[in-house]
Amino acid sequence: MLKSKLMKASLVVAGLALSAAASAQVYGGASIGRSQLSDDCQGQVSCSTNATSYKLFSGYQFHPNFAVEASYSNLGKFKSSYADVGSTQSTQVKTSSFELAAVGNHQFTSELSGFAKLGIASVKAEGEFWGTGTAPAYASASTTSTQPVWGLGVNYKLTKELALRAEFESRKVKFGDDKETVRNLNVGLQYHF
Repeated sequence: MLKSKLMKASLVVAGLALSAAASAQVYGGASIGRSQLSDDCQGQVSCSTNATSYKLFSGYQFHPNFAVEASYSNLGKFKSSYADVGSTQSTQVKTSSFELAAVGNHQFTSELSGFAKLGIASVKAEGEFWGTGTAPAYASASTTSTQPVWGLGVNYKLTKELALRAEFESRKVKFGDDKETVRNLNVGLQYHF
């Protein structure tokens, strides 16, 4: 009797494990878009707070509603210039991010789904400074910080494996004593293997 119950319980557990493995999927993709730096550019002669961004991502969907995702985002270059009597100063900051996030999915229709994600990012800011005039100068610096990242997005299935993906993300970028927010909106493709 006990053997029979153990055998049935083992079969149920094995069935559940196989069911979970069958619904698990690996996916990957790429997207491109625009990022925006929250700097207010006060006192600058010229200032660009928008840049082209792109992202490469890969995930493991272990449940229809949950996944874990890793990604690399190039958040673009942001530039500013300041002029003083007889001199100008220019700054350029390149930003990138490696991220690991938990993703919650919700299926709205058979083609359309939405997702929200929350994770941690290793954000790198590489800056260069040029000064011209009576005392020309050049300097460069790099800062890497760990920051929270969050995002919202939608997927629209084009085929069983391929989906169109659009997402909005936000994370902080630290450079020296400054800490700004970089938000990006990307559109791309996601492929389920």
